[in-house]
Amino acid sequence: MNWQPLHWFGMWCMVISGFNIIKGQENRYIFWDWNSGSLFIFSVIILVTVWSILSARHPATPKKINNLRSLLYFIVIGSMALLLGSIGPKFSMVAIKNYAPYLLFYIAVWLVFSIESIQQDDKSFEIAGSSPRIRNLVGATTLIIVGTVMGFQFDDPVASTVSTVYLPFLLVALIMPAHIRHLQRARIYGVFIPAVFLVVRFPWFLIPLCTLFFLLRLYHYFRFNIVYPTFGVDHD
Repeated sequence: MNWQPLHWFGMWCMVISGFNIIKGQENRYIFWDWNSGSLFIFSVIILVTVWSILSARHPATPKKINNLRSLLYFIVIGSMALLLGSIGPKFSMVAIKNYAPYLLFYIAVWLVFSIESIQQDDKSFEIAGSSPRIRNLVGATTLIIVGTVMGFQFDDPVASTVSTVYLPFLLVALIMPAHIRHLQRARIYGVFIPAVFLVVRFPWFLIPLCTLFFLLRLYHYFRFNIVYPTFGVDHD
């Protein structure tokens, strides 16, 4: 767990998002294409995973967005993941502008994960402070709205749909009374939603996602007797 395998979901999604940009330019209506995978993209996923492990073990690596330096770090890392995923024979500099909505989504989700929470007991958490929560949620909501508009302008069905579907989770967390369950849903579905829509186009991506998900559940269940990762939220 020192390798922070939960972060792999996000990094994998960013790599496949870059891959999706190129494939989407070849065929906007690509859907459930098992043959879209290649040895190169699989190698990139492995490379990004190895890099994530090495960076997670380094004490200087930012874990949350709490200052300008950490924000720039995640922008660079997200951009590199997109770039690696989109490298190929069909790559062109024109495709780089399509990175924007995916990168905005990535930063928005990191802002949500950067909201501090305090553990009350073995299974319950509460949000630590209201000002950081509101600031991060306002910033994340703004980024998602901009990303949605850009997705439509770029005629990218994945980027626009992912942002549109995720937006209500941020609005609920922002407008409704502060409760950890709203924050938990915004975190969970910030990763789940892009993964689902990417799988719709590239079903082979479901294999590493499910493998990691269920291995983590087995680990937490037999090691700590808890079900995690989970889509359940704290209602207490």
